[in-house]
Amino acid sequence: MSKRIVAVALAPLALLAAACGSDDSTSSSTTTTAETAGGTGGTGGAGGDCALDSPLKIGFAADLGELGAFSDQPGSEAAKVQVDLLNKAGGVGGKPIEYVVKDIQGDPAATQRAAQELLDDGVSALIGPPFSNTGIPLLDTVNGKAPIIYMASTDPQLADPDRGGFLASFSDPVQSAAAAEFAAEQGKKAAVLFSSPEDVYFSGNPKYFAEAFEEAGGTVVRDFSFSLADEDFSTQVNELAKLSPAPDVLFTPMVMPQIGTLLQQIKAAGMEDLTVIGADSFDATVVWSAGPVANGVYFAAHTFPTDDNGVQALLDAASAAGVEIETISFGALAADAVQILAHAAETACSTDGPTLIETINTIKDLEVTTGTVTYDGTAGVPEKDVSILTVTDEKPALETTLRPAFIPAD
Repeated sequence: MSKRIVAVALAPLALLAAACGSDDSTSSSTTTTAETAGGTGGTGGAGGDCALDSPLKIGFAADLGELGAFSDQPGSEAAKVQVDLLNKAGGVGGKPIEYVVKDIQGDPAATQRAAQELLDDGVSALIGPPFSNTGIPLLDTVNGKAPIIYMASTDPQLADPDRGGFLASFSDPVQSAAAAEFAAEQGKKAAVLFSSPEDVYFSGNPKYFAEAFEEAGGTVVRDFSFSLADEDFSTQVNELAKLSPAPDVLFTPMVMPQIGTLLQQIKAAGMEDLTVIGADSFDATVVWSAGPVANGVYFAAHTFPTDDNGVQALLDAASAAGVEIETISFGALAADAVQILAHAAETACSTDGPTLIETINTIKDLEVTTGTVTYDGTAGVPEKDVSILTVTDEKPALETTLRPAFIPAD
């Protein structure tokens, strides 16, 4: 989840962030060791041929305040776990990776200060925050001096390889196209949307879904508008119930607790057969916490533990280290970011920022925690599968993974 989401829309995320218990400290470092798990991003540790003159130093400009902690609290902890894993395997270029966290508290000016402090402190690469209001100032300040991996953002405007900006995740056009393709594969023919014009995340994702759904042969019947401050959707639901023929799928990037209210009102209107599909906002704000009403809901997610990825191994390693990764997707993406940076440093046998940027931009099919990642020819948005999850017995479960055949232009 990403974008310049206004404060009222992020109130649910603030609650989730508070539950994550953000750390008041502004920096930390580690050169400790742990067991390797979840893939090493191609780094061979002590067994590699590279011998670095200075260690790879990764700085995380983490938003540990109310608005960004849903991703960056588990992300900063998971990144440390992954650093420890790689250091146990021998580090990069024969030296342990160093890791520093700076809390930007969701403030653009604080982000610029933190970025400069990290550069002055000699970081080779950075992990960036989830939102553009801080992600753009970070990119402007670093400006090609070192690579930045935005581990939780789905905003393609932050992907700018010419200035060192890369996403760790798929983009909004990709996740919404995957949701549309999944709906079409389930035989859905008529869709309705719930979108908000108040932020591009809530307007863009429905637009991308509509384009991909129509490309797959479906029809978008209606786009219902809502405000990010709304607590009641009875007017829209009453109009939805009167549509004839009735739609068979609803797509929205709504967040909790709004989506919980909408699900309750849809059920009360007797539309239990309407399939509801969401974006990664359902994952980020824990749609299954809405209770039984969320059972049967589908949504796009960044990953889920399977035998084909290293997510469970990362969770197990974190647990062994006494770390609980509360938001699986964002913990795993942070591990990916560390693996990508470590791979680039060992492949180039360099910690020079511009050299790392060039190396990341040529990555093909690199094994990371969530699966594989490719940056070559992708303009900074990696080729990655989208996990489609469903809620069963008030818990998320993996339905399928896919990479959409058609992706709308952003």
